[in-house]
Parts: sequence; structure tokens; C-alpha cells
Amino acid sequence: MSLKVWMVEVRVPFLLLPIILAVVGGSLAVYDGYFDAINFVLFTAVIVLLHITVNTLNEYYDHLSGLDASNTRRTMFNGGTGTLQAGLLTPRQVLNAALISFVIAALIATVVVYRTSLALVPLVVLGMVFALFYTQIFARNMLGEIAAGLGLGVLPVMGAYMVHNPVPTPACIALSVMAGILTFNLLLLNEFPDLDADIKGGRKNLVITLGTRKAAWLYAALTFSAYGILLLLVLLHMLPVLALLGLLTLPVAFKAASMSFTDPREIGSFQQGQKANVQLILGTQAFVAIGLLATLMLAL
Repeated sequence: MSLKVWMVEVRVPFLLLPIILAVVGGSLAVYDGYFDAINFVLFTAVIVLLHITVNTLNEYYDHLSGLDASNTRRTMFNGGTGTLQAGLLTPRQVLNAALISFVIAALIATVVVYRTSLALVPLVVLGMVFALFYTQIFARNMLGEIAAGLGLGVLPVMGAYMVHNPVPTPACIALSVMAGILTFNLLLLNEFPDLDADIKGGRKNLVITLGTRKAAWLYAALTFSAYGILLLLVLLHMLPVLALLGLLTLPVAFKAASMSFTDPREIGSFQQGQKANVQLILGTQAFVAIGLLATLMLAL
């Protein structure tokens, strides 16, 4: 059992998402005149650990159900890591990793609440519920995309702001919704290649319900609505003009949207759309954070 195997299992590259979302919330707090470095680090640790909990529990339950074993369209973005199927780790080891990361997240979250405000308690509790029950409850009952959008998108940005200022501003709420939409879409597009395996595994999601064509239209509409939120925030003077740096990823968004209409069975080409999807989700929000911080630096 090597460190490399565990890095694959917890999907280290995808842990960049909670970190960037924490930076978005923290950057907005700095822009508004609030910031506590210790709270920022602690909260970032919480959401990274909960993300690890989601990833490992998802891997564990999908292995037990046979879903990952039956998936013939695995990519780096969907279908599991393959570590359990290859015998590199045991189910018990993966479950233990999930529980340990969850307990550590809960302990750190308690410290964060103690240092900040009880206003964070509902966000923390919801995040933990989504992390623990995503695979077994939400993903099997047409709530997987919503749970991902809220638990891995809305709550991280809002929480990362509220550890500095316990009262979220309209801009904070709007940026949290934007993050939720993009994270919702991260899961949605990755469900396309998993369609047959998800049906066999008893999951219920939007791609199964709508079919890939309608789901692609939904993906495209939501993608560009996220950019609409950003533009509206700037037009209403709720964010500075430099926040529009987030629009730099629009060409990538067009690529991802167009690729969503291609056949997900053509893994080689569809994977390019999945890659573009990850780039636009991470890049858009990173550029918004850069725009916020650059505005402050230019004002010095």
C-alpha cells in the first residue's frame, strides 16, 4: 500500500475544487474588509476532508454494489478510481479512510464554530449530511446533482466567507449560487458516460431521467447562467469590474457545452468535454478571486 495509491483513491487533483471555493469566499471577505487567516486555513481543511469523505464513501459503496466493476467507460473523471477492483486497497481500508477524514473534519469544524459564530452550525451540519449520505441516499433518489451543488459548491463558498463575517452579503450568496451551479454541472456531465452502469447499479439521476440530449441542453443552460450571474453582479456594482476576469473561460465553456451533445460512448472525444468542464469550473472561480484581490491591490 503506497502513498501513490491513496492519492489516486482520494482523487487528489479534484481536491483543488474545495480549495479554490475557499479562496473565492475568502477573497470576497478580504474585498469586504474582513479576514482571519487561521479561520481560513481551518475551514479549508474541513471542506477538503469532507470532500475526501465523499470520494471514498462513493468508491466504497459503488464497489459493494458492483457499479464500478460494471462500468466499461471509466475515465479520470468518472467511473471510480479502480483501486478496489484492482485489489490495491480493501473495502475496509477505504471505509476507514472515509470515517477518519469525517471525524477529523467534525473536530476541526467544532473549533471553527467556537472561533467564529453559531451561524455556521447549519452550514456545517448540512455539509456533513451531504458528505455521509451522498451515495446511498441522494444519488439513488434523484438528488445527487442537487446534493453536490449545495454540499460541494454553495456551502463551501458561503462558509469560507462566513468564517470571517458571519452575515453573508447578497454578493456572497450570489457567488455561492454560481459555485453551486458549476459544481452541479461537474457531476451532471460526468454522469453521461456512467449512464448504463448507473442504471444497473440502481441510481436515479437527471441523465437517466432526461436522456443525454435533454441533459446536455440543461448542462449548457446552467453553464451560461453561471456567467450571467457574474455579469449581473458586476452590472449591479456588487462586485468590481475585474471580477469579469471570470469570463475568460467562456471559450472553454462553449467547448464543454458543445461536447456535451456528442456520444458519451465515444470516450476519447467525450473526455475532452469533461476536461473542459473541469477547466471552466476551476478557472472561472479562480479568475473571479484574482479579480477581487487585484482590485484591492490596485487601490493601495
